Amino acid sequence: MRLRALLGVVIGLAAAAAAPAQRPVPTRAEIPAQYTWDLAAMYADGAAWEADFAAAQAAVRDLAGRKDAPLEDPVALAALLTLRDDTRWRVDKLVVYASQLSDQDTRDNAALALKNRAVTLQVGYGQAAAWIEPRLLTLPAERLREWVTREPALRGYAHYVNNVLRQAPHTLSAREEELLALAGNLAASPEDTFNVLRSAELPWPTIRDETGEEVRLSPARYDRFIRSADRRVRREAFRGAMAAAAAFQNTFAGTFNGAVQRNLYFARARGFDSALEAVLFPDNVPLAVYRNLVETTGRHLPLLHRWAALRKRVCGYDELHVYDLYQPLVVGGAAEVPYDEAAARITAAVAPLGPEYQETLRRGLASRWVDVYETQGKRPGGYSWGSYDTPPYILINYNGTPRDVSVLAHELGHSLHSHFTHRSQPKVYGEYSSFVAEVPSILNELLLEDWQLAQADAPQARLVRLNEMIDNLVGTLFRQVAFAEFEYEAHALAQRGEALTAERLGRLYQEIFQRHWGPALTPDPENAVYWARIPHFYMNHYVFRYATSYCAATAIGAGILEKRPGAVDAYLGLLKAGSSDDPLVLLKNAGVDLTTPAPIEATMRRFARLLDEFEQLLPAAGPRP
Repeated sequence: MRLRALLGVVIGLAAAAAAPAQRPVPTRAEIPAQYTWDLAAMYADGAAWEADFAAAQAAVRDLAGRKDAPLEDPVALAALLTLRDDTRWRVDKLVVYASQLSDQDTRDNAALALKNRAVTLQVGYGQAAAWIEPRLLTLPAERLREWVTREPALRGYAHYVNNVLRQAPHTLSAREEELLALAGNLAASPEDTFNVLRSAELPWPTIRDETGEEVRLSPARYDRFIRSADRRVRREAFRGAMAAAAAFQNTFAGTFNGAVQRNLYFARARGFDSALEAVLFPDNVPLAVYRNLVETTGRHLPLLHRWAALRKRVCGYDELHVYDLYQPLVVGGAAEVPYDEAAARITAAVAPLGPEYQETLRRGLASRWVDVYETQGKRPGGYSWGSYDTPPYILINYNGTPRDVSVLAHELGHSLHSHFTHRSQPKVYGEYSSFVAEVPSILNELLLEDWQLAQADAPQARLVRLNEMIDNLVGTLFRQVAFAEFEYEAHALAQRGEALTAERLGRLYQEIFQRHWGPALTPDPENAVYWARIPHFYMNHYVFRYATSYCAATAIGAGILEKRPGAVDAYLGLLKAGSSDDPLVLLKNAGVDLTTPAPIEATMRRFARLLDEFEQLLPAAGPRP
C-alpha cells in the first residue's frame, strides 16, 4: 500500500502541488521498472562487462603496439583507422555503462570503482591512439589525399583526413600527444570532485514548504521550490541553497580554478591564444561566432530588462529579487503533469518532423531509454548519453512541473540525434559536434511550446503558455550568454595571472548577472555564490552553444512549421550527418547561418512578439491573485 501511495505522488496524481516534497525521496527499488532505464541492453550482467573490458584492454594494447609498424600503403592505414574506431567505441560503451550505473546511485562504491576502471582504460586508449594523427602528418598531404581517393576502405575518411591536415599547425609530435593523453585522469579531477561534492556530500538545509512542514532541500526539490507560488518558500529555498554552496565556496573556487587551469594548459600546449579558441578550432568555428552572439545579445538586453520590469509590476513587488525570476506569473500553470502525459504531449508535438522521427521517439520511450524519477543518491540534473551501438539513454529527475516536461523533450532531442547519427554514419563520424548538439534538443522544446500554445484558447491559458515560452527563451538564450561571459572572463582573469578566489568570482558573476537583468532587479548578496552550482562550467566553454543553438533551432523550426519545401528532409539530414562535415556547413545545409547576426536578431524579434502578446492578454485575464 505504501508503494502505491508513493507512486501516486511521484507521477503527479496527488492533489496538492507541494505533496511530492513532503515525502522522503524514494529508493530505487520503489520505482516500477518501466520508469527506469534498461542498462541490461548494454550488458546483461557484470560478467559480460568484465569480458568486454578484457577484450577492450587487448585492443588498446594492439593499437599501442602498432606505433612502430610501417605505414606505407593505404590498406595498412585503413586497417589502423578501423582498429582505432572500433576500440574507441568499445571503450566508450564500457564508460557509459559504468558511469550510468554510478549515476543512478552515487553512493554505490562498487559502481564508482567500475567507472574509475573504465575511465582509466579510456585514458589508456587515448594514449595508445595519440600517435596516429602525428604519424599521418609525417606523410605528404598529396599522398594522403591520393590514398583516400584510391583505396575503397579509405574513401569514407576523406573529411577526416582533410580535417587532420587543417589542424596540423596545432598537432604536436607523437610523444607530446601521448603526454597530453596521459593527463586525462588529472584533467577529469576538477569535475569529478565538483560532482561528488554537489551530488553526494553538500549538506542541504531544511526549509518550510508551502504547508509549513519542514522539508530537507535536494537539487530536484530546489528546482521545484524556486518556482513556488509562495514567495516565502522561494526565498527560503534560494537562501538555503546559496548558504549550502557558500559554506564550501572556497572548495568550489578551487575545483573551478582547476578546470580553468586545465583548459588553459591544453590550449597553450597546442599553441592557441585562448581556451575558447582551442575549443572552437577543431570544429572550424571562428571566434567571431562567439563575439557575434555576445554583442548581438548585448544590444537586445533592454528586452530582458522589460521582462524583469513586467515581472515586478505583475507581482506588485516593491523590490524584485533573484528568487522572483523563475516562478510562473500566471495562475493555472502549476498543476502537475504525470510523466506518461508528458511523453504523450511530446510525441504529438514532434509530428511536424515526420513519421520517421515521431515513430522512433515513440519506440525509444517504450524501450526504457529514460530513467525518470529522483531516487536516493541519484545524480541530479539531466542528460542524454549512449555509445555507438547502445540505446541513447536519458537521465532526468522528473517532478511533473512544466519545466520537467521541457527537460524531457530536450533530452529526447539529443537521444534522437544520437540514434539517427549512429545508424547513418560510420564510426569515424559517429559523434556529432557539440556546436550542433543542442539544436535538436532545443527544437524539440520549441515544437512542444508551439503545440501547447495551440491547445490554449482562453486568455488565461495562453498567458500560462506564453509565460513558459518566455522563461524558456530567457533561460536558454540570455542566461547562457551570461554564463558564457562569466566563463570567458574568468579564463581571461586567469590568463592575466589573477587568482580565481571565491570573492573575485562572486563579484564577476554579480556584475554580469545584474547587467543582464537590469535596474528592475534588486541585487541579492547571496547570488554571488551561484556560479558554484553550475556543472556546465566544467565543460570548457560549452554554455554559449545553448544560445547559438536556440537561435539556430528557432530558424529551422520556423521553416518546418511554415512547411517550406525540403525543410524536414534538410533537418533530418542534419540529424543523420554526425560529424561528416564541419558544423557550420551542416547548419547551413539545414537553413541557418550562425556567422551572421540574422538568426539572433530573428530570435529577438520572436522574444518581442511573445512579450507583446503577454502584455496585451494581461487585462483580459483579470488581476493576478
